[in-house]
Amino acid sequence: MPTSKLFEQCPPFPSDLSVLGLKKVSLAALERNDPVEAQKLLCACQEWGFFLLDLKNSAQGTVMLQHAEDMFDLTADLSEVDHEILQAYHHKPPDFSRYKHIGTTKTEPGKFDHIHVYSINQDDMLGNVPSNPQLPHPETITRKKARAHDFIARSHAVLSRVLASLENTLGITPGTLSDMCPLTVPSGTLVRLIWTPPAPQAPDYTQVSFGGHTDMGVMTLLFNVAGGLQVLPPGAANLHENWQLIRPEPGCAVVNVADTLEQWTGGLLRSSLHRVVTAPGAQAMVERRSVAYLLRPRQDASLKRFVGGIVPPLGPGEEDEMRSVDEWNEWRSRQIMNGQLKKGHGSGGEGERGAVCKDEGH
Repeated sequence: MPTSKLFEQCPPFPSDLSVLGLKKVSLAALERNDPVEAQKLLCACQEWGFFLLDLKNSAQGTVMLQHAEDMFDLTADLSEVDHEILQAYHHKPPDFSRYKHIGTTKTEPGKFDHIHVYSINQDDMLGNVPSNPQLPHPETITRKKARAHDFIARSHAVLSRVLASLENTLGITPGTLSDMCPLTVPSGTLVRLIWTPPAPQAPDYTQVSFGGHTDMGVMTLLFNVAGGLQVLPPGAANLHENWQLIRPEPGCAVVNVADTLEQWTGGLLRSSLHRVVTAPGAQAMVERRSVAYLLRPRQDASLKRFVGGIVPPLGPGEEDEMRSVDEWNEWRSRQIMNGQLKKGHGSGGEGERGAVCKDEGH
């Protein structure tokens, strides 16, 4: 999450709520190649697929936090743009680039989402496909293109450091993950600027703002201040009381494993179902904003399982995923638009995760 400045502008997260106890992983420690911190990261990616990335005490992390605040300012500016202007930039599924207004994605039978989203395509912003003309954006976006560019570059660098640590603890060839998602190659990676209007005087804390889903890419870096993000425990039924809140913390980002990374590791790393509900307590009465960097693999990447290290080999009757990244993403996009939850949590199984993960007391 951004620095304390934005937290001071938001009502506090209620202290009496039960929250998910996520592991906190230090970016500074990963930069030092600390083996205990690397093992903590691996365990977090196996157990929940979510963790808090502590960006403090790292020069790169400090700069990242400032760029995140810049994107919060951009999100605030977008939320004030006339609705008719934004509608002119509405996305056309399965392409999720640019604007999505409230009420276009199913959350539950007969119910729809309650968030605005503006997605900035990394390829478009960086000119990774020079033969394609840049998509038109509202002036609010174009005048801050340089800041969006900086946020993309810094987010990619931070996640690259995380993925490099995972390569080591997984025991796979160094550079395997970075080769799958380089910054300047077409990938479909997105920056999402998200805002939810304040609730009415009597907030509905059971309202689902964005339905249960998993992310389609490699890994997601999320910055938010108000609560509302929830994760469904592995194997739990999709009942409101089973979803667990994540409490935002100043100086930290929420990071989660996405579907492609789960696929590559044979289910050893977990891509967990998550959703967004009305922010808790008095936080429901203010506009909720968040900024996410969704790292996706290059378009020509293979979805075949990695071989080596602790990645489980294909079992009897199992077959490698043969669809291309584009084909697979289009299929998942249709599922998300129809409100279809992910089935299962990969093919690795609880036994495999439990046997490998050793937390060293942290």
